[in-house]
Amino acid sequence: MPDGRHRFNGSNVLVTGAAQGIGRAIAAAFASEGARVMLADINKDKVDETAREISAQFDGSAYSVLCDVTSEESVQSAFRQTLDQLGTIDVLANNAGTITMRKTQDLTVEDWDLNMNVNAKGTFLCTREAIPIMLSQGGGVIVNTASQAGKRGYPLFSHYCASKAAVINFSKAVAIEYAPDIRVNCVCPGIVNTDMMEREYAWENEMTGEPKESIKERWMAGIPMGRFQEPENVAALVLFLASEDASEMTGQAVNVTGGMVMD
Repeated sequence: MPDGRHRFNGSNVLVTGAAQGIGRAIAAAFASEGARVMLADINKDKVDETAREISAQFDGSAYSVLCDVTSEESVQSAFRQTLDQLGTIDVLANNAGTITMRKTQDLTVEDWDLNMNVNAKGTFLCTREAIPIMLSQGGGVIVNTASQAGKRGYPLFSHYCASKAAVINFSKAVAIEYAPDIRVNCVCPGIVNTDMMEREYAWENEMTGEPKESIKERWMAGIPMGRFQEPENVAALVLFLASEDASEMTGQAVNVTGGMVMD
């Protein structure tokens, strides 16, 4: 991936949390298959830079917009600017997310609210904005980035697990409400090799004293396929779910975890 296919020629795609990591990989993958892509992120300088790089690689097909997914006004503005630039939104990839790490007894309200606001509320606000647009166009596709942590509990991540479980069940409910016009699915990544993962090593090291390399080896040992996932692995699944190849799939939460989670 990219594999030379052009499943999204003529399609317009909005990707949130697109400045780096999984979001960047999703945006680049859509552009590689013929889509025009709006990259949305709270980090305006970084998302502008990423859009320029993708646009240079794929014939001017990428644009950028500032978007704080926790703000109703910011989301509405980002969608207006996207429609002004692209004309339609055929696919929405709700990828913006955050994570912190803390024992539940030490969780602050700020920790809880941050994870819930970005991961769950952000998905809600963007989905709500997309629905009338897609209905007026005759349909569309929404793919939400959840997590294996939305299906299983993990120590130090109770608040994050709760937020991603909310994304999964929200997606299922919306899928039922708007079938057959709008398909809504989730991807559930495992341990993905991003800057966020590196921060998690540092946090756990600080909290427990376990060396970072030991933490990494322990996490790796829990993956049957014996390797961490890459952002491009997640992007490939997002494109599949957004494509006509998945035309009979809605309300699904599909794992890309190297076998770490199988339900």
